[in-house]
Amino acid sequence: MGKCCHRASRLTIGQRSWVGDATYGTFSGGREGALRADESRGAAMPRSVSVAAIMIAAATPALGQTTNETAVEDADGAVGDRVGNERAGRADENAVRAAGDAFGTSVGNEKIGLYGVGDVRGFSPATAGNIRVEGLSVTEHGGFSSRIASGSTIRVGLTAQGYAFPAPTGIADYSLRSAGDDAVLSPILYFGPNRTAAVDIDAQIPIVRGRLGLAAGVAYRYEENFSGEDSQTLQGGGVLSWRPSDRIEFKSFYGRAAIMDDLDIGNIFTGGPYFPPKIERRYFGLDWTQTEVRRQFYGGTSSVQLSGAWQIRTGLFRSENHVLLNPVELYRDVQRDGTARRQVVVTQDQTAKSTSGDFRSSYAITEGARRHSIHLAIRGRDTKRTYGGGDVRDLGPAVIGERIDLPEPDFDFGPLTRDEVRQVTGGIGYELRWPAVAELSLGIQKTDYQKTVRIPGRPILVTKDKPWLYNGALAVHVTKKLVAYAGYTRGLEDSATAPSDAVNRNSAPPALRTSQRDAGLRYAIRPGLNLVAGLFDVRKPYFNLDPDRVYRKLGTVRHRGVELSLAGQPAPGLSIIVGAVLLDADVSGEAVDFGIIGPKPVGTTARIVRANFDYRLPFFTPLSVDLGITSQTKKVASAFEFVELGGKQLMTGPLTTVDIGVRYRFETSFAPATLRAQVTNLFDAYGWNVSSNSSFKFNDTRRFLITLATDI
Repeated sequence: MGKCCHRASRLTIGQRSWVGDATYGTFSGGREGALRADESRGAAMPRSVSVAAIMIAAATPALGQTTNETAVEDADGAVGDRVGNERAGRADENAVRAAGDAFGTSVGNEKIGLYGVGDVRGFSPATAGNIRVEGLSVTEHGGFSSRIASGSTIRVGLTAQGYAFPAPTGIADYSLRSAGDDAVLSPILYFGPNRTAAVDIDAQIPIVRGRLGLAAGVAYRYEENFSGEDSQTLQGGGVLSWRPSDRIEFKSFYGRAAIMDDLDIGNIFTGGPYFPPKIERRYFGLDWTQTEVRRQFYGGTSSVQLSGAWQIRTGLFRSENHVLLNPVELYRDVQRDGTARRQVVVTQDQTAKSTSGDFRSSYAITEGARRHSIHLAIRGRDTKRTYGGGDVRDLGPAVIGERIDLPEPDFDFGPLTRDEVRQVTGGIGYELRWPAVAELSLGIQKTDYQKTVRIPGRPILVTKDKPWLYNGALAVHVTKKLVAYAGYTRGLEDSATAPSDAVNRNSAPPALRTSQRDAGLRYAIRPGLNLVAGLFDVRKPYFNLDPDRVYRKLGTVRHRGVELSLAGQPAPGLSIIVGAVLLDADVSGEAVDFGIIGPKPVGTTARIVRANFDYRLPFFTPLSVDLGITSQTKKVASAFEFVELGGKQLMTGPLTTVDIGVRYRFETSFAPATLRAQVTNLFDAYGWNVSSNSSFKFNDTRRFLITLATDI
């Protein structure tokens, strides 16, 4: 994959990337020309766009889909768990205590759980286009940050109960920041490995108490994940909330980010069925392979309660991602001694820009204890991308792990490919809530999808699809403590773009027809402590590189398995989040039948266990200790089968890492504060991460992280 796709592996606080989980694509062109072009285009953009975004969003309530828990119903009797991420400030953010299950929760800069925005049951909700803003469907390109979002929750299986229109790959639902009734200024300082340092300054400003408020902030980060591998990030943004009455609420937001001088470890491809040699975990690439990215994300949401039974929610969003320059180093045919052929793939001016909107009307009818809800929804998107035109240069022999400086060549970039996706989807859903008895949700949607691709020198390619999509889910309260559920969902989802080493790099397949089946149980062990056990089966077309390095459809991939979640407080002061996934992933089709690829999809693992514990000491309540453990079995590392391995695919070894930390809450003379210290990968375990294109990158080293946060 392109180097920018590795950003999620950079310095983490509580396992969450500071920059975010989404990728930002690749672009080609000379560095100076690309930077000059960005400066000439965008000098006045932040002011004009932010003002326009806030005015448009407030005056024209955006379009949006809502979760049922925030629509015409409350959470009483609901099977799905709600996670509240809103805080008076940021000093006491704690993902372990906020999470309601082990399926994935982020709060501020912390993330825990089995799944994240980039990985749910082995697939990516972000790639599939299953991102929500407070339940509203949005097409975005890596634009979320802690300046506008207070956190996110992964909705999958039982936790997706209450969504009128779920998605097969799962949903990542973000919460916008809000301003409370009190003015709060939250400065946060970070210090990490090597020379890493960062500062966040967030504010909550009640302009008219209870009616109008602003939550905004800025952040600067210098990150040096490995020695020599550094980057700078500058973020800014805010959320304006307006409640003209108790029945009406508008929110508008604007966020902007610049990622500068970003160096990343190159992609390592071995020349046979073996791993790269163990090398020191530091940067060994070229100093001029720096990625430059600019992003902005803005829009608005509205909620209007027309009556006690009828609610309308809307949302309108704009997301823009511009990778000015993206050089990616490729170490090909790496031998057991580390020798390799080095290439660099450089792209510039790769863009992804989307306008998306969602409208939903929900009407509830109460019949004794039963509540029937009808949901009408329409959503649409217009996405335009420019990509390609890259230059590939052979840089001669190299040894991975050793620095060999070379001058930057003059690149010759080609014309860009342009594509556009237009999609409109309308749907109707029905939901029954019968407290302590059952919950039923049904939905049907009709979508009109069209993708137009303009490759220079070739005829225009148009792809159309108009499938019917449907979903159904049933949850039954077997006893007061036991709930059984089952569901089926059919969707039309996006696929990942081709990696940097592909002949058709950065090209994106049309949307794919996908499906999901799941079922399971939730058992309330005691109040505040729940166990969830579920089965799932997700199927979709499989895209990867063939032996000629062409990114294309190679078959059908099926991920089926078991997921477990134990979450809650088994004892006073102790919060636990423990989850496990047992995955059986298979690829079928002619490519497997003819021996072109193996039957296991690259990058998947048969078992992952993640456990997080947070314990507040009873004899000294200001102090709490936390522990995180992640363990995974061997991971599929090659698409092809090898005779040397007995006709099997290459597999990495198992890997277990341990994180420990403490939080100390104290009062200063002017405000409460929290000092957070954490050591990740305590025992400095060494292993190889594998991308879907079979490239290797070593895992993170042991790190010591310190955070100081206060709410003034």
